[in-house]
Amino acid sequence: MFREGNVQQEQLILPRRITVRGPSGGRYVIEGLLGKGESGAVYLVRDRRDRQHLFALKEVINPDKRDRERFIFEAEVLKRLDHRALPRVYHVFENDRLKRVYILMDFIKGRDLEALRGVQPEQRFPLPLVLALMAPIVDAIMYLHRQDPPIVHRDIKPANIIVPIGADEAMLVDFGSAKEYVAGGPTTVIRHSSPGYAALEQYGGGTTPRTDIYGLGATFYTLLTGTVPLDAITRVTRRRSSGIDPLKSAHLLAPSIPTAVAQAIQRALSLSRDERFETVEQFWQELTVLPTQQPAQIPRFTSVNTSQHLTIPEQDMKSKMSTFWRHQRDVLHSRKGRVLLLLFLILLVTIAVGTAFFTHIWGLTLLLLLCIGVLLSLFLLSIRY
Repeated sequence: MFREGNVQQEQLILPRRITVRGPSGGRYVIEGLLGKGESGAVYLVRDRRDRQHLFALKEVINPDKRDRERFIFEAEVLKRLDHRALPRVYHVFENDRLKRVYILMDFIKGRDLEALRGVQPEQRFPLPLVLALMAPIVDAIMYLHRQDPPIVHRDIKPANIIVPIGADEAMLVDFGSAKEYVAGGPTTVIRHSSPGYAALEQYGGGTTPRTDIYGLGATFYTLLTGTVPLDAITRVTRRRSSGIDPLKSAHLLAPSIPTAVAQAIQRALSLSRDERFETVEQFWQELTVLPTQQPAQIPRFTSVNTSQHLTIPEQDMKSKMSTFWRHQRDVLHSRKGRVLLLLFLILLVTIAVGTAFFTHIWGLTLLLLLCIGVLLSLFLLSIRY
């Protein structure tokens, strides 16, 4: 059944046209190999009873107890979830003769953001496009964290985010490191962390939903700057020796990134999880607070081999290019500006009332009150928008 070769992994890969039997009589014919790792592979398969529908068949070869439990957990997690940005799982089953465990799930044909980033100018995306790409992913992570108990993905990175062919929304994949979070429960050390995207606690402590905030922050950092952030171990080591965190703020690498966005990403990437945002919702609100940062529409791909650049439609770009009005809106959104405006309004009211009381010059008083009305209107608009 297996072709001979010098590499043991190649001997374990199932060849094309081999049929894998499912638990309820399903027979899945292997059409090709989608990927392989140290302990398994992912195949493209077709159900003999429904030849129009392609599936992905993920396997672990000869798993030990821990790998088997983790694999089964991944399947059970996905089977009970229902979100547009998460893959659907149909079956999980074992083949005792081949010593393999399988998950049958939707085949998502598309390109991941790491591959798409590689063909972009300077290997990075503009902010409006990143917000559009990540909106369904952020929503999916919020959905995972709202489960009871919360589900922590623990491996959020561009390579695990796919833009399907013919679709206009990205999907989050690979739940091999996912884990339910129970407050006060036992800690877990994961063996395969992704450098740059793994939080410090993943190397030796317990993970929580804030662990995903770190991975999400690192993903935004990479997509916006074209640079993968320094891994957490390197950062903490250098900080101990120099007293300074060596991670550069995103806007220093890409000056087009607004300072407020860079600061939000920097907070999400805090080495201490207590210093990160409490929830993904809070992080997303900080990223999308300015009206100039409305997401752009994602162009649809027609081929998985496309090398097209993801760009913002011209009409979207024009609405974001007025530097003057951007500055004015930033001022209105400034807390300091609001406080100063409120103090100025109080001062004017005091002058108006004092003038009317001591001089009985009601014309001047009416003029001052009119000015107050205009400024009050601007103040209320700044709060609303």
